[in-house]
Amino acid sequence: MAEQLWVVYLVQCSDQSLYCGITNNLKNRLAAHNSGKGARYTRYRRPVTLVATSSGMTRSQALQLEYRVKQVPSSRKQHELTNRKDEMVMSITNELVDAVLKQIKSLTNTIEKMITGSSKPAKASKKKTTKKKTAAKKKGAAKKAPAKKSSGKKAAGKK
Repeated sequence: MAEQLWVVYLVQCSDQSLYCGITNNLKNRLAAHNSGKGARYTRYRRPVTLVATSSGMTRSQALQLEYRVKQVPSSRKQHELTNRKDEMVMSITNELVDAVLKQIKSLTNTIEKMITGSSKPAKASKKKTTKKKTAAKKKGAAKKAPAKKSSGKKAAGKK
């Protein structure tokens, strides 16, 4: 039997305080907190916002981690969350800059190809004629094939 995965979560309440808990269904637990049916602490501090989660673990491991998180002073947790947000913003900013630079490079290459390719319109018309020729060849090949088969049968019948 597969064990359920438990997570430790940290939510920030409307008064900027933090609440730590464990669950095996994070979506339902957050909905319970925000509807006023969750923990008594969060009931009057709605809405709550998820700020951190752990990876899946056993219930025992989740309870141990929850205890350790609750032993850390609130100011230190706030500080760590702020630092993490700053790092995430920097990471996202760098990724966006890289993506924009790649797009610009790609557009530059496309424009250069269009500029150099627009002076040679004859290539496009050649491609169209080759398509027509290949279609005509296929039709001719289809007509010739039955003629060969029937001539072979007549020769076999005459023997």
